[in-house]
Amino acid sequence: MMKHSLAGAGLLLVASCIQAQTTPTEVTIPPEELDACLRSSIIGAADSMSVRELKEACSLLLEKKIAAQVTEEVVQPENAPYAINGGAENQATRERMTIEALNRSNRFMLTPHQRNYILPATYKSDPNSEPYAAAGDQLQDLKHTEAEFQFSIKILLREGIFGDNGHLYLGYTNHAFWQVYNGDISRPFRETNHEPELILSFTNDWEIFGFRNVLNEAVLNHQSNGQSGTLSRSWNRIMFNTVFEKDNLVFALTPWYRLPESKAKYPGDPKGDDNPDIEKFLGHFEFSTAYRHRSNIYSMMLRNNLRGENKGAVELGWSFPISSRSQTIRGYLKYFNGYGESLIDYNDHTQTIGLGVIFTDLF
Repeated sequence: MMKHSLAGAGLLLVASCIQAQTTPTEVTIPPEELDACLRSSIIGAADSMSVRELKEACSLLLEKKIAAQVTEEVVQPENAPYAINGGAENQATRERMTIEALNRSNRFMLTPHQRNYILPATYKSDPNSEPYAAAGDQLQDLKHTEAEFQFSIKILLREGIFGDNGHLYLGYTNHAFWQVYNGDISRPFRETNHEPELILSFTNDWEIFGFRNVLNEAVLNHQSNGQSGTLSRSWNRIMFNTVFEKDNLVFALTPWYRLPESKAKYPGDPKGDDNPDIEKFLGHFEFSTAYRHRSNIYSMMLRNNLRGENKGAVELGWSFPISSRSQTIRGYLKYFNGYGESLIDYNDHTQTIGLGVIFTDLF
């Protein structure tokens, strides 16, 4: 699951990446800008960072900033092997890892966790009204078109539990589906999934078959739709996330173990399991990958139950620049096909496509 793929990555790994690479375009950094970066960054930087690592991090970020300014005046050829405004081609996760390390100890800053995006328009081929009908809820006349958004943050609880590694984070993700175009039933939020997590993150620098294992995480995960009665859906998992990268390609494998719950004595039992068969549809693992080409990021997520009665899901994403003067907001196109797009739809096959903007991407 790529959502964990970059959480808490430290600068010790980033510094080694910097030393191992050369910048294809020489960039001169004004001393006063480097000094200003050092002064502002030292407050929130990780305690384990040395002065040398802090200088290297500031140099990296300033090089990117200056190089981006150059691209406004210089048109790069289509076959150029390196696009300045796309960042370092040979380390896809390098920039985000650096920024997170610089701000890890800044208690006045919330760090992005998973993607943060808004899709004003998503089209669902076959809206699932069955759970609401069974509960006698008004949400039975659902529109095919709705809005979708995700808000995801994390905060550092403790840094360097094991020397200069092992960072403990608290993460929270809110994923909502809004029937904003359905005025007949007062434009309700059809489904909202809440996902708090406790994340123990370890940076790494092992190389296997040409791929670098950059991050490993142990995660205690709870996911719920915050409903009661027969509309309630939730589960608890222990997850392990491992991330590899090579050049512009990143992939993550996230297996999990579902913590057992008591069997429900009746439908809607608040002390029983809301969805005992959820693993038949969502399986026991998730595989995610992303590839950056120039300023575009292409991503894919796969789940499968690995059973004879095969069920799973695929999600495809494409984020792209929409303005040469702003890297903060990017366009985002997302396609989902399968089970588990939301908890209320965990056992219903869903096909959805949506277009909008993304504020924080994978890297």
